[in-house]
Amino acid sequence: MENFLNTETLIIELLLIVSLVALVVRRLRIPYTVALVVVGLLITFQQPQQISLTPELILSLFIPPLVFEAAFHLEFKSLRENWLPIVGLAIPGVLLTTAMVGAIVSY
Repeated sequence: MENFLNTETLIIELLLIVSLVALVVRRLRIPYTVALVVVGLLITFQQPQQISLTPELILSLFIPPLVFEAAFHLEFKSLRENWLPIVGLAIPGVLLTTAMVGAIVSY
């Protein structure tokens, strides 16, 4: 039960820190994700627990919020203006990556 309370307290503290970072970011006009990474690094140095950074952890916890934030702040006007180079690079890139992964897996 005490471990649960420690986890619950940690989550509440992190939510408060994230809220404060959001307020500070609006005043300083720096990217939110950059501020979260910097604050996260500062918190890591003060944390007594060691958390191992695995590729699965990065893929499941860090990449989705970064992609969401980038998509959320996407300017559709610039997307419409640059649709041809985007599609011209995305389609061959996806096909090439698929072929490379398929070749590596079948080898």
